[in-house]
Amino acid sequence: MNVCKKIEGRLNRLIDELNRATESAEFEDEDVFRFVRDAATLWERTLKRCTLSNHPSDPSLYHLINALEFNGVDTERRDALHELRKAANKGKHESDSTMTTAGARNLIQSTIPALVQLESAGISELAAAADFNQRRRYIIDLFDHYTTGDTEFAVYLLGGVPGVDSILAPKQIEVFDVKYNTEDAIKTRLAETGHADFVNGGAGLTRPYGDDFAGRWEWEGTHRDLVAAFAPHQWNADLITGLSRADHFPSVISAAALAMVDVARPAQWKDLLWKMSADFGIWRRGTVVEKVARAAVALSGEQIEHIYYGPRWLTRSDVLSSVPPDRRFEGDGFVLGIDEHQVVLVGLDLGLRGLSIFFPSDDDLRRPNDPLEAV
Repeated sequence: MNVCKKIEGRLNRLIDELNRATESAEFEDEDVFRFVRDAATLWERTLKRCTLSNHPSDPSLYHLINALEFNGVDTERRDALHELRKAANKGKHESDSTMTTAGARNLIQSTIPALVQLESAGISELAAAADFNQRRRYIIDLFDHYTTGDTEFAVYLLGGVPGVDSILAPKQIEVFDVKYNTEDAIKTRLAETGHADFVNGGAGLTRPYGDDFAGRWEWEGTHRDLVAAFAPHQWNADLITGLSRADHFPSVISAAALAMVDVARPAQWKDLLWKMSADFGIWRRGTVVEKVARAAVALSGEQIEHIYYGPRWLTRSDVLSSVPPDRRFEGDGFVLGIDEHQVVLVGLDLGLRGLSIFFPSDDDLRRPNDPLEAV
């Protein structure tokens, strides 16, 4: 996926969010204008990054749109961009202004063809491969296991942190186990790649009970950087089935999604399994790992040949609604799929509560031989 397609997707998501916001609840004029302003801001940020043939000295949206006359955008599309710009300004400065949902939707939609014209004109920034650097805020709970000499890190999104009830709690989105002496290296990596609070993380939130609870961190950054900080130190002890990271379905799904993007092509399921283990902290002998690796590769046929982008972490419902059944698989409240732009998507259901309810089949519970050791 290139930057042009990514920007188009973001504009379409604004339209989808507008529709959802106004279909199920009361809304005010200000709510509608917010989506228009977000679209105008997205366009301004996009055009400022573009190398235009006559980039204006005043990089305001008004002058940037006018400069598109010499960069392949016709009058009709420039006018559409100006209408979006004027509506955004009107909503910002005129307190009595109003706009219908249909009007806002049409304003945003009418600007999308300008992206195609800019790409056709050879704007290099729009043809470049898109980055997917979604930043989120995470809560990381630490538990010291004195009998085994390791520390468990339970990772939650900030909006899905457990409360007082530790049984009916939100699901962890990642689990890591490391030896005691690696904690400083992990903290250094997290501090280098995001914003970390190792002292007062999650202030005001309910903390777990128990003698093994050792602290709570709060971190903001990308999911890829989160996994990269812990994965090199993952301790793959031969734990009881169901207790290791490789038996934790959300962690396995996460590793599979990252590996699908990074693995060398062409790749069969054993190649994907090796990548999940080498780079993303998943023990190859985990009870559900082979099943997930096979299912991930099956989305592409017998092997992965296409270039995939991402991954992107969305809500489970968003992935289910945007990816057909033959391009996704699910389990334990999580879904992995590939959209029409070859972006790997991971869907989370943060509303799930309770103990892990993923029950592997008898074949899953038979720990498979390490494919790298197979004859």
